[in-house]
Amino acid sequence: MPSCPDCGETKMKKHAPFYVCTRCGLSFKPTEIQQAKDRARRELQQISRNKTAEMEEKRKKKIKDYRRWIEGRDEF
Repeated sequence: MPSCPDCGETKMKKHAPFYVCTRCGLSFKPTEIQQAKDRARRELQQISRNKTAEMEEKRKKKIKDYRRWIEGRDEF
């Protein structure tokens, strides 16, 4: 059973060829529900990649700063 991509409700009634959400009243075709889920999945993956890249940059900066500190350099 598909869930509503807007509110997440799993109780949807089928009114051929649509599914109607019992909570928010939105209606979708099964293909539209799948497309919305795929789009959300892609967006989440992109956010995750961006977060990973940010964390990697911060880690490299910390290592660089630590090396400068060990070498006795004053500039950071």
